[in-house]
Amino acid sequence: MSQKKKVIKPRIAICSHVFNFVSFDVYFNHIWCIAKWTSDFDLVFIGKSGLNSAQSRNGIIERCFEQKVTHAFFIDGDHYFPSDALKLLYELKDEAIVSGLVCKRGEEFQQVGWLVNSEGSYHALELPLDGKLYEVAICAFGCTLINMDKLKKLKKPYFRDTCEPDVESKLRNMRSDVNLCNAFRDIGEKVWIDTRVLIGHEGIPCTIYPQNSKTFKDLKSIEIEARKLKEGQTGVWYNPYE
Repeated sequence: MSQKKKVIKPRIAICSHVFNFVSFDVYFNHIWCIAKWTSDFDLVFIGKSGLNSAQSRNGIIERCFEQKVTHAFFIDGDHYFPSDALKLLYELKDEAIVSGLVCKRGEEFQQVGWLVNSEGSYHALELPLDGKLYEVAICAFGCTLINMDKLKKLKKPYFRDTCEPDVESKLRNMRSDVNLCNAFRDIGEKVWIDTRVLIGHEGIPCTIYPQNSKTFKDLKSIEIEARKLKEGQTGVWYNPYE
């Protein structure tokens, strides 16, 4: 009588760090996704609360090494995920780092992804929603799969916040996620954004998705325009955009 061969699932850590609380809607989404992911992956849950991002991420990574996972999947506590997110990102399991596509929840609601020119200046991206993979300089970090074998090639601490001069010699803060992407590229690894994976960013009080970010940007422009004086009008008033 033949025995069924045991299927060994990839061992992946679901990693999250939060400062305050997770809303019920986000919590429900995460639980729903994780229930789907368990059919394909051997999951380990690792979290930190109340620390700054770099400290939390370094602590989480140490636990990932202890648990002998192949990949760390970082998820933010204010993001909504499609249930196929991990499966799709795992298709690039041999790459150092890949993220889904997420937009900021304020400012211009721009995509979280950048290129860097030869002078070291960062330029925001506007990727088409065409379901393709794009090599970038800096990816988002709220839906990010990291290859642990590739991470071992970097110097500790893997995550570090720094303050560095820009091309105009002005000091700028460099977050740990930006520094990690730069460190990977410095050793010849690539950084990717997968536009198949569209992430919702809970915000203002609406959720900003890559497919609706232009609408929010247009609404912001209308709000700013509505504060301006029209022809024949005079007066002095407070304008928060000046």
